[in-house]
Amino acid sequence: MKSHKVNESINKQWNFHPKLPVGFYPIFDWPPSPKRLMNFIWTYWLQKSDRTILLLISFFTYFLLFPPLKEMSNLEINWISMIALRNYILIFIVAGGLHWWFFLRKGQGSRFQYDTNKRNNKSKIFTFNDHVYDNIFWTLVFGVPIWIFYETLILWSFGSGKIEVFKFSDGWIWFCLFFPLLQIWQSFHFYCYHRILHIPFFYKIAHSVHHRNVNPGPWSGYSMHPIEQTIYISSVLIHLIVPSHPLHVLYHLYWLVLGTVSTHAGYENIWIKNKNILNVGSFFHHLHHRYFNCNFGNPEIPFDKWFGSYNDGSHGKN
Repeated sequence: MKSHKVNESINKQWNFHPKLPVGFYPIFDWPPSPKRLMNFIWTYWLQKSDRTILLLISFFTYFLLFPPLKEMSNLEINWISMIALRNYILIFIVAGGLHWWFFLRKGQGSRFQYDTNKRNNKSKIFTFNDHVYDNIFWTLVFGVPIWIFYETLILWSFGSGKIEVFKFSDGWIWFCLFFPLLQIWQSFHFYCYHRILHIPFFYKIAHSVHHRNVNPGPWSGYSMHPIEQTIYISSVLIHLIVPSHPLHVLYHLYWLVLGTVSTHAGYENIWIKNKNILNVGSFFHHLHHRYFNCNFGNPEIPFDKWFGSYNDGSHGKN
């Protein structure tokens, strides 16, 4: 009876939530569960998912919209402007497209929307006193140029020979395995800097910009202070040390930028004509935006469980 009352209370707090408790991926399960791990690999890597779609975008970019490496041996405006144009188009397609579908067209109403509470659209805490304009401003004016800077730096390092390109023929197992390993690395990097940014001093000067969004939407994902954006994207510097290929760099950056747009969508999935087109949201991280002092990491590594900041969604605020 007590469990039923708790569930009723939780259901009243959300318009929709996935099956609770929301947990972690089985990568670090102990004792290991081969069945859960294989199911995770099948669901997230061998079927249509945000991971596979970003991987396809990476291949599309590399084979059709990628300057020759020889051109990138020198820092020249031609190839850098091509990268800039491509990245701005991608952010408009993903963030703008999701915002249009969910909040302008209202393509699926409130179906699978986590929180239907009215957003605090007009407030002096936001740039231009508007939360959507605020998020677009911080994303486009600071976020995308920082993305372009890091991508230019790594690709120029490849093109100029400062780091070697690890080809598929050099070792196909490592070439393929590095894609999922990048997500584990990014989760480690994200948790470490994220906890630091919640220290009051750093929160006030940087992280508070992102946390204006208590009920986030697509443009919220990459809406951060440039200090945070610089640290957030810096996980891509691993490619200066670990053998990799430009495809790995593209995927890593798309996961960081386009992936965070998707996971902040505020909806669990894109639902069209009574069909789940794609899972997009992250209720795990949505809990962090509402309750603040929990779920600092990602589901890849159970840091929050290990360090006592885990909120599984079944009991409201910690």
